[in-house]
Amino acid sequence: MQAHTDQHIIEAMRAGNFSILNQVYKEHAPTIRSWIIKNNGHEEDAQDVFQEAIIALHQKANDHSFVLTCPLGALIFRICQNKWLNQLRKKNRETEVRNWEEERYKDESSLVPMLEAIEEEQIRQRKLDACFQQLSELCQKLLHLLISGVSSGEAAVQLGMNDANTVYRRKNACVGRWRTLYQAQN
Repeated sequence: MQAHTDQHIIEAMRAGNFSILNQVYKEHAPTIRSWIIKNNGHEEDAQDVFQEAIIALHQKANDHSFVLTCPLGALIFRICQNKWLNQLRKKNRETEVRNWEEERYKDESSLVPMLEAIEEEQIRQRKLDACFQQLSELCQKLLHLLISGVSSGEAAVQLGMNDANTVYRRKNACVGRWRTLYQAQN
């Protein structure tokens, strides 16, 4: 690859001629400033990012195998762009985490009614299960079959009942018994 004509700036930095940086600042800082401000930044952000880019450029200049193959302004812009986008991503993640943590601990007292409702539902479910266990074996089998989606006709065949009408009558009797057992516990 052929060195770009701006390679002389890299060579000057390698030689310790840092006065060339004044020229770099004058030529490229306004572009970076404008771009960062357009992309949710401030003047101070632009100065910080540009300074970090100059440091990165200096590090590259100290690598004797580094050859500038594009305009110096393009390299500086790309370095600044990457640094600024990384900062925006980091700020965004920090904001998301901060917001999540605030919501998480915002008002734990609002969780109490929800936890109480869950606990009440668990108690109700345990009572329903206990009452279900008190039903006859035939009622338990019938209700399990119907809840699992088996048709009334198929349930009649599996349980040795006459027909679907018998299944409906028996189901209503089983559900009524279950209801009575549950109400007796309350």
